[in-house]
Amino acid sequence: MKIANCSKLLCLLVLLGTTPAYAASPTCTLPERLLSWPAENPIWELCYLSADDSVGPRGSGLELRNVHLNGRLAIKKAHSPMLFAEYTTSTCYRDWMDDANGFLAMPQVRNQLGQSTTFNATTSCDRSNDPVQPYFQCPFQLPGRVAADCFTGVAVEDRGDHVVLTTQYAASWYYYSSRFYFYADGSFEPEFGFGNRDGTNNSITHWHHNYWRLDFDIDDAGNDVVAQNGVVQATEFQTLRCNPSTATPCAIERVWSVTDTVSGRGFQLLPAAEDYVSPTNQSGRNFHLTDVMATTHIANEYSDTPSTVTLSDCGMDEENLVNGGDLDGPTGSGTDVVLYYRVGVRDRNASPGPQDSMICKRAGPVFTPIGNWGAPPLFENGFE
Repeated sequence: MKIANCSKLLCLLVLLGTTPAYAASPTCTLPERLLSWPAENPIWELCYLSADDSVGPRGSGLELRNVHLNGRLAIKKAHSPMLFAEYTTSTCYRDWMDDANGFLAMPQVRNQLGQSTTFNATTSCDRSNDPVQPYFQCPFQLPGRVAADCFTGVAVEDRGDHVVLTTQYAASWYYYSSRFYFYADGSFEPEFGFGNRDGTNNSITHWHHNYWRLDFDIDDAGNDVVAQNGVVQATEFQTLRCNPSTATPCAIERVWSVTDTVSGRGFQLLPAAEDYVSPTNQSGRNFHLTDVMATTHIANEYSDTPSTVTLSDCGMDEENLVNGGDLDGPTGSGTDVVLYYRVGVRDRNASPGPQDSMICKRAGPVFTPIGNWGAPPLFENGFE
């Protein structure tokens, strides 16, 4: 029997009547939903959760699990379990992230992969383009849009060369938007938007701080190392994007990477220009003093605080996460690592002006692939 166009191993399996095991894919369990993009021969596959189903002491917004790139596990969990607001007055908050809120999305992209035709998914952040004018709740006073266009969940839009997941959640008068962009070249971008639905406290200068948590399990849960500027770090650390931190513009930009020491695959973290706009401790209150943290994985450790937190726990205590753990494993060949990344934005009042408190600001880094992620492997047992 002759079999055309097959490798020796595949031909042998066919001749033996054995079905080959194809590249790995995530298994999603409700309320998780599966995204496979593109729909045919997917590059990215993952499970996603809406904010109201996310984990963490107060939720964690849009949550992704078991993210696969070309049939290989890349990220076990990506979410934002720490979110804060602080004012120039004595007010400060640790906001909640589990109150899913309505935004504009077409029916064909609501909790499913599709293409938007009339309008793209639109959050309060997308609409907030006036310095002092709020646009309230969905449909955000947008001409031509009605309440029937509003949706609570996750919009999943195929935009040709990339796919974007969008959601919105609320903490009282704040509307927060969360997005993840995934590209065909293996790069991805998380994006966070900070909004205000009705103008509450828009006359007081204030800051928002969002901390992403990315539990990288590249190929598997072990053998991952974190490097700063190309140097593998042996111990858990916290640091700033810029050295020195007071330089404007940044004199020395830092970059980080997470790499599997066995396969050589990984991702490099590159801060975006917007990430530098609000450096640490602009308020002078010493609540947020770090940009990047790398820690070893501890089960159910999603935050700097235990499972019970209050609205007034408005400082992020990095020493509760970064406390001397062995980041490169007992032999230096890696372990299970977690990366935290902070972005902040400032909403200004009229003094010092100009006031921009109602204009939504966005921030978020870029992750680019390292090593040979290539086309999907044919077999899960190591044969490619």
